[in-house]
Amino acid sequence: MVVSLPVLLLAACESTDDVLNNIDHTVPSVQFSPDTLVVAAGNTISVQAVVEDESGIQRIEFTYGDWRINKIIDLSNEASAVSFPFSMEIQVPANALKQWEESLYFNDGSSVKIIQQYHKLALSAWDKNRNLVKRYCYVKVE
Repeated sequence: MVVSLPVLLLAACESTDDVLNNIDHTVPSVQFSPDTLVVAAGNTISVQAVVEDESGIQRIEFTYGDWRINKIIDLSNEASAVSFPFSMEIQVPANALKQWEESLYFNDGSSVKIIQQYHKLALSAWDKNRNLVKRYCYVKVE
């Protein structure tokens, strides 16, 4: 009991600012090169990105349900990689949509219909502290 009292006193002296300054609040950065691609249906595209975070990258997921893309890279057992080059070759389906109608919904409950021409491929990245970022690569099919 005597030993635990000094530990409690030291922890109680730490301010909220001290605690918050020691916590990693920053999400990883994702830079696509390029972030918008134009391709003919049936052709292959190369999606390239660099994922970076000072605490290290733990997991990367690249997904797009319409084209059945789901690539997961688990780096949790690897040494702390602060930068990870991501690349993937994608065969654009021959029947990929060139445009479609999409509804956008707003916080007030209203919506608007738009004609969409860009497929939104998502890259999600987590750092070692479980901070998450989601960025998109846009593909237009001609």
